[in-house]
Amino acid sequence: MNKVLIADNVSDAVFKVFDENNIEYVQKTGLSEDELSREIVDYAGLVIRSAVTVTDKIISSAKNLKVIGRPGVGVDNVDLDSATKNNIVVMNTPLGNVQATAELTFSIIHALMRKITEANESMHSKKWEKKNFIGSEMLGKTIGIVGFGNIGKKISEISHAYGMNVLVHSASLSDTEQKKYKVEKVSFEEILLHSDIITFHNKLSDKSKYMINKDTLKTIKKTAIIINCARGGIVNENDVKIYKEVFKLQSKQIKNRNSKVWKKIEKLKKQIDNKILLGTLNADKYLHPTGWRSSYRKSILVF
Repeated sequence: MNKVLIADNVSDAVFKVFDENNIEYVQKTGLSEDELSREIVDYAGLVIRSAVTVTDKIISSAKNLKVIGRPGVGVDNVDLDSATKNNIVVMNTPLGNVQATAELTFSIIHALMRKITEANESMHSKKWEKKNFIGSEMLGKTIGIVGFGNIGKKISEISHAYGMNVLVHSASLSDTEQKKYKVEKVSFEEILLHSDIITFHNKLSDKSKYMINKDTLKTIKKTAIIINCARGGIVNENDVKIYKEVFKLQSKQIKNRNSKVWKKIEKLKKQIDNKILLGTLNADKYLHPTGWRSSYRKSILVF
């Protein structure tokens, strides 16, 4: 009988579908590449999420495997060339989380532009600091969308409802889609220069890896919000950490520039070759808001 190996943590809905269709399955999570290569031999189906990367070694070991299913948008953690070579179908659910991701993106935008988290903490500390938490309207702001698949399109639709100007950086964006969604196709450099909000909804590849780095951070507006609701590798977190550390030290209101703290700031600035100190709004509190594992994390950075 054909069996399915569920090699990742999945929703209970997955088990329900298999049960209702009398499909035998076994769930084994946390397997290494070698362990999964040995385990997969007798299975006809494999279900994964984001914690598992299906390599050529795993696929080559799967003598009976017919299908790999991923309940999620991307399949970048599957060796598609190897799957094709071995006549294995790779399936995903591209529309499954479009609405959820779009809503999450805008909930984060609201929280950041209205300083909701900081204001909430202040109130719970029995303070009344209304003047410190004056927010910004989205009306008239420019949002830059990187990647224009199903989620990017949904983001553009919601953005127009707020009266925002929408810039898009996407190689696949056609003239027809520009007119349909009322967006302007621009380069990534233009996104960085002109956007008040930059939101990523693209695939992770060699080209898109570390699109946010020490150089691009120097290009954006000082007040810009950067939201990554795509893949963690799009942001170079080491560069971001340096910027955050610079701001934390700078926020100590140093008067003596010969002090050890100021010297540390200067050392950090040299590491990033930065001429301007950029402020961050408690960026560490917005990392991984969904609590998902790091390979599918959603990092939100504010400058």
